[in-house]
Amino acid sequence: MRIALVNLTGGSFSGGYIKYLQELIPALRRQAEVKELFIFLPPAFNSLLEKELAPEAVFPCRDTVGGHRELQTKIGQLSPDVVFFPTYRWLNFAPIPSVTMIRNMEPLLQPWEDNSLVDAAKNVLRAYAARRSCRQASRVIAVSHFVKDFLAKSWRIPADKIGVVSHGVTAPGAVDNLPIPQGLNPAWAGDFWFTAGSIRPYRGLEDIVGALGRLAAQGQRFPLVIAGAASRLTRSYQRKIEIMAAQLGVAEQVYWAGHLAEAEMSWCFYNSKIFLMTSRIEACPNIALEAMSHGCLCLAADNPPLPEFFGEAAIYYEARQADSLVAAVTKAVSLTPEENERRRARARGQARKFTWEKTAKLTIKEWQLAVGH
Repeated sequence: MRIALVNLTGGSFSGGYIKYLQELIPALRRQAEVKELFIFLPPAFNSLLEKELAPEAVFPCRDTVGGHRELQTKIGQLSPDVVFFPTYRWLNFAPIPSVTMIRNMEPLLQPWEDNSLVDAAKNVLRAYAARRSCRQASRVIAVSHFVKDFLAKSWRIPADKIGVVSHGVTAPGAVDNLPIPQGLNPAWAGDFWFTAGSIRPYRGLEDIVGALGRLAAQGQRFPLVIAGAASRLTRSYQRKIEIMAAQLGVAEQVYWAGHLAEAEMSWCFYNSKIFLMTSRIEACPNIALEAMSHGCLCLAADNPPLPEFFGEAAIYYEARQADSLVAAVTKAVSLTPEENERRRARARGQARKFTWEKTAKLTIKEWQLAVGH
């Protein structure tokens, strides 16, 4: 197959999306079905895949009217078998079939809650574009069964038009010589709670801080490390959580680590007492896969799609209920060393079900179905 992978992203990439491309592209190139792969990237990211692709396989992708005309011309010249849009945006390259992918559920399910007016307006536009893409594309890739169910039931996208292709996870490196995040108290190693991801309202950090407050009132104090950065538009949410922590008397227990390098994240995964996933909305929770691959003792909210990915590798609590999280934490910290290790081994085993090789093969299958559409 000859594939054109078109990144219409408004000119920027998130860290998670960069990792998706850097992991998926090499896996795709290892598949015999992929004869040629053409990548269209925003100009600022032209060198992103230079180790994997020859310069003649990478083309600029400007998300403007003029850029779209340039893109239409180039796609016509290349004449690929299928055009793949890994984001919610779509362009018509008929008669060439197209595949789009839905990998962000916040605009679809929670565009407004606690978001700024600017973010909320952007989410509404993103949801509109995603819905249009799903209707117009030859096939749709959902990154979880949760996403597929939403598209089929709420948006009435034909279920047989949607394929489920989850992301993969790369096995972590050695535990030795990893850097401790700057400013984090080394004495916390082995005792802190850890959570990670962009600081946005859907993260549900209220649950964790509420549980810290309840346990502190009982004389039990645990340090918490929160990795991830707030954007200019979501700093008010971080401030809300900081005020909540201060009111509950646990502000000194919370360390806001900000954006961490991959090795620093590994140190936190390996050295945490428990890893918490409290997100209200996820599509494919990559952080959850990373936590499991590191053998974390995982606690997760019971809302979908978290159980779809954690399986039996997590201790669950009732979402939005701090008391339920306290009970889950109490269970986790009361495990015997043998039970603790069994759960960590179960997490590593669950993570091994999600490989980039599998992601590549299933993505190619969706392309093939689109060509036969």
